[in-house]
Amino acid sequence: MERDKKDPIDEFLNIFMSDQAGTAMMKMKSDLKWEPPVDIVETDSEIIVIVEVAGMVGKDIDVVTDGKNLKISGLRKNLCPPGGKQFHAVEIQIGHFEREIKLPVQVNHKKISAHYRNGILEIRVKKLHERDTVKKIRID
Repeated sequence: MERDKKDPIDEFLNIFMSDQAGTAMMKMKSDLKWEPPVDIVETDSEIIVIVEVAGMVGKDIDVVTDGKNLKISGLRKNLCPPGGKQFHAVEIQIGHFEREIKLPVQVNHKKISAHYRNGILEIRVKKLHERDTVKKIRID
């Protein structure tokens, strides 16, 4: 019996064993979302989130917060030079990334700053204190 469709496992193995393996693996990796590593630091007055996203420019990164969560997303483009090449290692994640962080305390989403330099994104958000979030309601 002859099959009309190619077996996806056979196709994968053929690509993997071919000269195009590195390019195919990079494409497969770039099709998936990845998560950059983060450090989260709390001081008396703010939350500081440090994100490692080397090889980008700040305009390619989005930061959104609702005061309880922080979402960092963007697109890291292929860093390899164009033209013929032979890959010996493919470890750097490329493509879309996204990281959602539940903040340890309520923050003031109107007082946030972000700076990107040397592959490190630093986000600083001012904490809300209980007096800023709790309101006593007078009952008539």
